[in-house]
Amino acid sequence: MHNAPITVVENPGPLVLTAHWRTAFWAMTGIGVLVFAFGLLMDASRAWNDYLVSYFLFLCLGAGGLFFTTLHYAVNAAWVVVARRVASGLAAYLPIALILLFGVFLGAGHIYPWAQGSTIADPGKARWLSVPWMMPRDVLSLLIWIFFAWKIIYGLSLKQDETGDVRLTRRAMTWSIIFMPVFAFSFSLLSYDLVMSTEPGWYSTMFAVYTFAGLFQSTLAMIIIIFLLMMRENGPLARVATPSHVKDLGTLLFAFTIFMTYIGFSQYMLIWYANLPEETVYFFKRQEGGWVWLFLALPLFKFAIPFFGLLSQSAKKNATWLITVCALVLVGQFLDIYWMIMPSLHPQIVLIGWMEIGIFLGFAGIFGLAVTRFYARHSVLAYRDPYILESANWRFWE
Repeated sequence: MHNAPITVVENPGPLVLTAHWRTAFWAMTGIGVLVFAFGLLMDASRAWNDYLVSYFLFLCLGAGGLFFTTLHYAVNAAWVVVARRVASGLAAYLPIALILLFGVFLGAGHIYPWAQGSTIADPGKARWLSVPWMMPRDVLSLLIWIFFAWKIIYGLSLKQDETGDVRLTRRAMTWSIIFMPVFAFSFSLLSYDLVMSTEPGWYSTMFAVYTFAGLFQSTLAMIIIIFLLMMRENGPLARVATPSHVKDLGTLLFAFTIFMTYIGFSQYMLIWYANLPEETVYFFKRQEGGWVWLFLALPLFKFAIPFFGLLSQSAKKNATWLITVCALVLVGQFLDIYWMIMPSLHPQIVLIGWMEIGIFLGFAGIFGLAVTRFYARHSVLAYRDPYILESANWRFWE
């Protein structure tokens, strides 16, 4: 980290990873495949539900990386340029997510009650919740995300590294503004299809907002962890990163923790207050059979730890503490998705065991391979962005 103004920013190059990292990611992937295959033989329903839990978790991280990139392009934010390429790397997982999405359709009969012959009173909803209808719209949603990622990240941001054309920033801003409403609609669709439809008789108009809040909170946690690792001594971002970047990323995580808690509480409070059977059934099922303990743990991981842990300015600048808090936020996101999905077919709590951990490791390994491949092939810094000097000197005196 520098402590004097920078006048020239050079290309730090791609991230150089030791062979041990890639070996570890491949080993995690192999473990995941073996555990999933063995899980199908032991308890197919549990294995496919675990598949959906980990799939949605890492889908959110990949989509969140694209959303973070486009959000800061759309608002023309200068301070974040130093960290923006870190977020862009997460979007490299989206093509893999498209392939893995077909696994959800393949295991739909073990995941969704509507795919097991469960009766849905509304005929329109019954037609909507069917694999032949679900597959095209969900695949199209991911294809649209991949197109925008290719256009904005590869076609504009990475191209600017070669040409230095400042007009590419303006074009990226335009494409990002277009992406915002498209993402809002398509992510809502995927949230309803992949997660909320595990309870086909239940609905909540706030559900997509809640899952988005979890997406952005967990993505911020992942970005902060990677950014801190890259800005360590001899890291590719060591020369341009400042404590102020870390503090502001931590502040963003702190602020969005409040937003996520507000949405989660509002959804629960409104359903509790109205006390309508078709709405309360969702929470009743998730507060019985031992699931209540997970329900009570979520506010700890998703609110108390990041809120009180990042309340002071010094905490936001302490790298070790910040990584710990962010790691616990990611644990909370996993537990939240697990709590949303598993109780639909398991009235009694399914304790997290070897199957859940193994399948999670498999997805984590695939995600790690995709993201580190991006960092290893491209510069981890948008060093020819017109705002790079402003970002590199962001409050360096603090």
